Amino acid sequence: MSEDEVWEAGRGIWKFNADRALAQDEAQIINTGGTVLAVATITGISKLGDRYALQGELLRGDDRVGRATKSPHLSRNPVTYI
Repeated sequence: MSEDEVWEAGRGIWKFNADRALAQDEAQIINTGGTVLAVATITGISKLGDRYALQGELLRGDDRVGRATKSPHLSRNPVTYI
């Protein structure tokens, strides 16, 4: 998948705390192995029923893409705040 496709697939639709999400500067889309697949700045959220989707600007070619995250996410919940 391209970074654009990863961002579209990973940015939502999730249950998360909208205020906490908006307080973050960036979002990383990470696979189950802990590899960063896409990075984007967060510009807003969209409400879809009781769930949300992130809005943002993809940081194409960010040097973190393809590397192990420095913030491993071991929870079964797909959303975490760091």
